[in-house]
Amino acid sequence: MLREVLIGEALVAVGIPTTRALAVVATGEPVQRDRALPGAVLTRIAASHLRVGTFEYVAAQRDTALLRRLADYALGRHGPVSADSPDRHLALLRAVVQRQARLIAQWMNLGFIHGVMNTDNVTISGETIDFGPCAFMEAYDPATVFSSIDHHGRYAYGNQPAIAQWNMARLAEALLPLIDADAERAVARATEALSEFVPAYERALRAG
Repeated sequence: MLREVLIGEALVAVGIPTTRALAVVATGEPVQRDRALPGAVLTRIAASHLRVGTFEYVAAQRDTALLRRLADYALGRHGPVSADSPDRHLALLRAVVQRQARLIAQWMNLGFIHGVMNTDNVTISGETIDFGPCAFMEAYDPATVFSSIDHHGRYAYGNQPAIAQWNMARLAEALLPLIDADAERAVARATEALSEFVPAYERALRAG
């Protein structure tokens, strides 16, 4: 918890979009990790707490009306187009792809390692979130890992851009029923939006 407070403020100071810690409260209860540790609750503030995992969860319910409500709420909160635009859900995917590409480039330029980039730790707003097992590299090494649970280096520094792309593909899958009623057309349109990640990332990386 305290690491997240400190690193969150460090990210803010250098201009990287991030959620911020409002408070940390000790619970007095132990939490079992590899050993018993003191429990705490971190209260976090964010543009929203919508994550790729939120969309995956709703998509798994196979309730298209609920998925549309969630996506339209995300559009109302984060743009980039109005909730009345006919291609608004494709526009939402494109916007999130662009935000994530820029965010990961900023991380990479500063040697920041998030630690656990699963879909529940990736925001729709493009803010850094849930980065407890994280750090800045002391010396450049793409294989650097800071999470004690990442035994195989899935979330190593050098893998972050590819993992971000993978997460964007999961968002695209969740949004497919909203992107186009024709499944093949939906996949083609989503794939085109996903292809924008690498050029956007490379532009942001060079700019940094």
